[in-house]
Amino acid sequence: MKTQQNYPALLTALGIIGSPLMAQTPPASAPASTPASEEVVKLETFEVSTVPIEENIMPTSRPFTSVFGMADNITDIPRNVTIISREQLSAISIKDVRDFSKLTSSSYTRTNFGAPGNPDIRGSSADVFQNGMRERITSNGNGMPIDFNAVESVNIVKGPATAVQGVSAYVGGYVDLVTKRPSFAGSEGSIFATVGSYSTLRWGLDYNLPVSDKVATRVSYFGEDSDGYYDDEYRKTQSLYAALTWRPNDRYELFINAQATYMEYTENFGINRPTQDLIDHGRYQTGTNVNNGTSASPSDPQNAANVRGENPFGDTMDWSGPTVKINRHTRLLKPGDNSTARNFKLQAIQTVSANPDLTVVNNNLFTWTRRETLSSYYYSEIIDPSITFESRLEFQQNLGEHKINYGVAARYTHVKSYSDFGFEPANVWDLTQDHRYIDAYLADAFWASIGTDRLPVPGYSNRYYGIAPGSGDGSDSWGISGAPFAQATWKLADKLSLLTGARADVLHVNTQNTDSSATEDSVTVVLPNLNASLLYKVTSRLSTYATYNYSKNTSGAEANGGGYLASATGELDKDDFRRTAELYEVGAKLSLLDGKLFLGAALYYQTFSRRPQGGSLIDYTNKGVEFEVNYQPNRNFYTTFSYGYIDSTASIDTSGFVDIGSDGLPGGGNSVGFAGGRRTFESQGLPDHQFNALVSYTFDNGFGASLNGTLHSKINNNWEGTLVIPWQFQIDASVFYTYKNWDFRIAVLNLTDEKNWSPPNATYGNGSILADPGIRTEFTVTCRF
Repeated sequence: MKTQQNYPALLTALGIIGSPLMAQTPPASAPASTPASEEVVKLETFEVSTVPIEENIMPTSRPFTSVFGMADNITDIPRNVTIISREQLSAISIKDVRDFSKLTSSSYTRTNFGAPGNPDIRGSSADVFQNGMRERITSNGNGMPIDFNAVESVNIVKGPATAVQGVSAYVGGYVDLVTKRPSFAGSEGSIFATVGSYSTLRWGLDYNLPVSDKVATRVSYFGEDSDGYYDDEYRKTQSLYAALTWRPNDRYELFINAQATYMEYTENFGINRPTQDLIDHGRYQTGTNVNNGTSASPSDPQNAANVRGENPFGDTMDWSGPTVKINRHTRLLKPGDNSTARNFKLQAIQTVSANPDLTVVNNNLFTWTRRETLSSYYYSEIIDPSITFESRLEFQQNLGEHKINYGVAARYTHVKSYSDFGFEPANVWDLTQDHRYIDAYLADAFWASIGTDRLPVPGYSNRYYGIAPGSGDGSDSWGISGAPFAQATWKLADKLSLLTGARADVLHVNTQNTDSSATEDSVTVVLPNLNASLLYKVTSRLSTYATYNYSKNTSGAEANGGGYLASATGELDKDDFRRTAELYEVGAKLSLLDGKLFLGAALYYQTFSRRPQGGSLIDYTNKGVEFEVNYQPNRNFYTTFSYGYIDSTASIDTSGFVDIGSDGLPGGGNSVGFAGGRRTFESQGLPDHQFNALVSYTFDNGFGASLNGTLHSKINNNWEGTLVIPWQFQIDASVFYTYKNWDFRIAVLNLTDEKNWSPPNATYGNGSILADPGIRTEFTVTCRF
């Protein structure tokens, strides 16, 4: 029976409930917490520095709310976290989530077809938050790239979300994007333009305007019209962000922000037919299919008409041709293929200081996303649309020496998605032949499969979605969840504290197939999230901790666009919605030299499961060590360093679909899917060792330079471990000059022009590898006014 979708009204009501509460005027008292927009630090809690906050990279210099919701010093948080400041974001020119590996430990993100929407942390896809609220879920981390126009700083938390945020399918960690806030200090703004190699062109504007002593506004715009390192690559972006802060008195604040983004970009599958010879020597195996005794011809140089593609093992290939040196700018793409994405976000955060010991916070976030991709080799995806709305009401209370954050939260998700990856014979296409014929639509077998393996997408001309098992999906799914939560810090002794958290999300999910069967099913589950930590302050500068986190999550039911996946028969399996994840972590944090030096270290053991769409369930066991250093003695100089080691193994039932095969490619990898039985592998796409360092120096005359380097150990490109990317490094450098209100920066990326490689999503390890971009140069001019 179909369930009526009246649940969004409950979420709206939750937001409205907070409004009258916030509108009350309590007896005059000092606020329990300082609004984050002013970046003010308390002497007894945070390190005070002569370095301006916008230039300060020390994690102890600012309050941190991304873990437990309440403003804490980073040394009092029993998790390994990284704070990336505005200064660091500018210094390393962060463009997408893969760049996080330049500044934090244990974040190596696979290529995800050139559009990773979520980073990987500790070997698993990670959540993306905005100002403490879960922004969106993608599929396998692939989706609309993050728009950094609104971002002021980034908080990276290792390990699953806590009781305050609740669970999702992603348990490796999460990234909290802290957005730009208006300032009451005065009107100011900046404009910038960037030009660079391969027709790079970006521009933007940021302007802050206090309207009165009670209202301040800020607007930020970003545009891009760039080509790129790869053939037929481009990115066009238009992004507008606006924010308003209203403080009618010293007890109440309303912060509202909205962002609208349009992106047009090309997917990047990389180079197909990966072999060790390709990785080591850049040599590519040529050849086309000879299905049905046919061969390529001048009128069809890819023999596209005879491509079968009905499953990953459907083509007969002629591999007798030579290997040739491949151009690293090439990739598997037909000219004209592209992706488009539209995203709108609206957030409202109300904060009231009811009395010196009680602060009430109501945080609400609405997101709307519509995106589509067509890659003619062949992959098709349409999300039309993905809608989320989440509201959380927090009561942050001091109980003498103890403190607790408790409240209720609710979330609504609705995703309508169409995908087709069942006719995706990646290795059948020859990149040395005419790319205009890399087109599944030219294959007779593709058209013969319509009606049996795929159906037309309603409202989209010449677009299709898979209906055969493991070939894609066409589904309309929605979910509603509600949860009480509590996160507390109990001071047991002068130096010893116990932190506890608990939450239970009641999640109801409804899915309906979009084919003629209109098969519909629903399921209701309870998802617990529990944590406990001991925090011991050895001295005022040194803290140690031990943490345990237990949760049930939906990692067995991932679907495109963040929806929920039913079986091929349209049924929902409760077990897929309550997969167990556990984290054990111990660590230490040390602040020295009057807050100018910070060191952090952590050891962790984590287990979790996830099921790639259409694939077998994979059980992961990850063990690791992390070490991070920040040093900033003055405003002229700073440096950071981090190291991460991870031992990650995956236990897979190989009787189901695991990865695509290589169609007999000489020197290629073999599929482990359908081999039968459970096997344990070293995790694909993840280095055991990862290092990064950043150093920057600015002279008093305004000249300066920075240097950023990354180094990682070997990476298995496929599950079998027969295709191995060796140790690799990259060095980025920049020089800059500040004169009055002008800033000039020249950045050189991949300074030594290393010929590096990056691994794909695990499913495609036998069919894809990315040739990382070579040396590029960018020149940025910024004018402040």
